[in-house]
Order: sequence, then structure tokens, then C-alpha cells
Amino acid sequence: MASIAPELKSKLQRNPNATVNLIVRLKDAPKTYLDKVVARGLTVRHTYSLISAIAIEGKASELLALAKEKWVLSLEEDKTVHTMGSK
Repeated sequence: MASIAPELKSKLQRNPNATVNLIVRLKDAPKTYLDKVVARGLTVRHTYSLISAIAIEGKASELLALAKEKWVLSLEEDKTVHTMGSK
């Protein structure tokens, strides 16, 4: 099973019908798995080129099921990243 923080796993389990945005790190190049992800009813929001990962959106229950796939390494929340500005 993929690596997933206990807090995130609990959040997904508590609200299985919630729509969630996650970053999914994959074993190989993202293009290898895009069809499998879409077939689960998940939306691919972005495909990363520097790392083997995709940003996806979908139901929490389906994302938990995705974590059981051998080709999924980890799931993490897709959060907004802020840079530090200089003064």
C-alpha cells in the first residue's frame, strides 16, 4: 500500500464522498497510468515532469482505493505553496 500520512488517511475515511485534491507519486512515468486513473472516475489536474507524480481530484473513497495499487508510491494533500518575499 502507498505511503499516506495517518492524518490524511483518517480525513479521507471520515468523509468518503468528499471531493479531494491530492498529489500522487508514481512508480514510473505518469503517462503510464493516466488511463487507469481516469477509468476510476478521477480527474487528472496536472502531470509533473520533474517527478513521477500527478495532481488529481476525486472522491476520498476512490483515492483510498487508489492507494492500494502497486504503482502508487504515496498520496499527499495538494496544498497551496507560498514563497517568501524579500523586503
